[in-house]
Amino acid sequence: MSAAKAQISMTNSGNKVSRYGVAIIVISGVIWVFSAAFYSAQIVSCFPACGSVALPPGIATTGYPPQAVRYLAWDDLYSNLYIGTIGILAIAIGLKAFRRGEKWAWYSILAFALAGFLTGLLDYLSWGGWYTSLFFGLPPLVGLPLSAKSFFQRKPRV
Repeated sequence: MSAAKAQISMTNSGNKVSRYGVAIIVISGVIWVFSAAFYSAQIVSCFPACGSVALPPGIATTGYPPQAVRYLAWDDLYSNLYIGTIGILAIAIGLKAFRRGEKWAWYSILAFALAGFLTGLLDYLSWGGWYTSLFFGLPPLVGLPLSAKSFFQRKPRV
C-alpha cells in the first residue's frame, strides 16, 4: 500500500465530525489549562508562607513541619503542570486530528477523558472534591459520543 493510500485509510475525511463534539473537546482542554494555571497561581501567590492555605480543603496539615507543607504545595504544582499539558494536547488534537476524523484522535481524547474522570474520582475519595469530575472528566465524555458516529461508521459491503 502506498504512503498516500495509508494516509487516507488512517483518516476519516469522508465523514464530517460534529462541530459540537469538536467544540466540547477543545473547551475541555481550555478548562484543563485554565484550571491548572489558576490553581498554580493560587499556590505560587502565597508560596511558601501560606502553602497550607493554598492546598485543597480536607488535607490536614496541622502539626506538619513547614517543609512537609511546602512539599505538598510543590506536589500540587507538578500535578497542575500535567493537567495543563493534557489540556494543551487535547486542544491541539481537537483542532486538528479530531476534527479531521482520525480514529487515533478519538481514542486519545477518550484516554484523556478517562484520566480526567479518574482524577476527579480520586479527588472525591481523598478530600470530597466531587465537582472535579464535572470539570475534568464529564465534558469530553459528552463530546466523544457526539462525534462517535463519524468515527465508527460501518463500511458498506462490496
